[in-house]
Amino acid sequence: MTHTLRIFILRQLASILSFVFFLFPLSLAGAEKSIQHDGYLDVDYFPESYCTLSGSAFRMEFFEKAGTFKIYGVSSDGKEKPLLSGADYADTSGFLLRVGDLVYRLNKDKRVLRELRRLEKSVQLSYTIGDDLRLIVDFSPCSSREDSKADIIKVTSYMINLTGANHDVGVKGIFDTCLGEASSVHFHTDAGTKIRNERVFYTEDMHRERAVLSSDGDFTFQFVLDGLKITPVSYIGFANVDELYRMSWESPFRKGRGFTNARSYDNSALLVCWPDFELLPDEKKETTFYIAVASNGEMPAGLAYVDRLPLENQKTDELPEPNKEIATEPVSEKRTDVDFILPPIKDYQLDAGYIQDLIDRIDALQSEKNVDHKTVSRLNAELDAILEKLRRR
Repeated sequence: MTHTLRIFILRQLASILSFVFFLFPLSLAGAEKSIQHDGYLDVDYFPESYCTLSGSAFRMEFFEKAGTFKIYGVSSDGKEKPLLSGADYADTSGFLLRVGDLVYRLNKDKRVLRELRRLEKSVQLSYTIGDDLRLIVDFSPCSSREDSKADIIKVTSYMINLTGANHDVGVKGIFDTCLGEASSVHFHTDAGTKIRNERVFYTEDMHRERAVLSSDGDFTFQFVLDGLKITPVSYIGFANVDELYRMSWESPFRKGRGFTNARSYDNSALLVCWPDFELLPDEKKETTFYIAVASNGEMPAGLAYVDRLPLENQKTDELPEPNKEIATEPVSEKRTDVDFILPPIKDYQLDAGYIQDLIDRIDALQSEKNVDHKTVSRLNAELDAILEKLRRR
């Protein structure tokens, strides 16, 4: 075959291939990313090496190989700011899994198979340990208002037993935050508690504190960790991020220790630990919490959104409008003059210390220059319901 003929044939072949790709680009691309099905969750998904998830107030990036994610706050003019540390593909934020006496750092451990999944309305990170266990973390966007894009991220983790044996399991999440690190107050709670150094809150504490917030004055994020549709935590803790990863599973916090160590200055992080549980053969258990984001000095709407979520037995046509809150107490405690969701009063709210904290917080809010009338009304409604319940005893 002559050189000229060989070139002619190669050119014709290239032309044919270009024509084929022009006619069938989607089918050829889809051959590499065919749809998959998860029988445990009964969902279809596309495997990805990288993808994003966006709303009006946030943008997320996901990385399959590292098994990590980044969260950015997004302002109304499109300005972005990291909410979590982005170093090394953000591998200082992630989930830890304890199986018996073994602890796996899921985005670091070589024994863990990592997978990134893109669903129709959410993104999932899947972590599989051998043939035994799988943890799937689903990130779903939610909107606090019907007429706006998402400003809240619902985070649901599914712990799945793939075997016929029982497993003693524990799950933690560590979030290497960065917004509040330029301030003396790195975090504060919905109850107004300020966190300046190492500290821990347990289950009963979180019924009062409810949510963790951090802000740089412009962007603010909110971890909502208490609510009727939220999985109760065993405890949450604040410490230097290196210390959190060095701690044993029981996490011996040292109250008052600062966020600085030999490696980093004021590098604070939030740890969320859920109660340990026994996972039976082929069993699936889930945990849920929410992350809300706001910019321009506004308050995230995550807690208000969670308090509007319907109970399991509530009918759809009974739900409040997304931007309109109504009371959903038991009939015996319902007030017609309160336009806030008020969950049933619990025993810990009848404690004298809790009531005094509530009164102090109302007084503090009312003394501010720009009074948050919505929050004051909600707290007054809670106080009235508590006093009413005490009167009936």
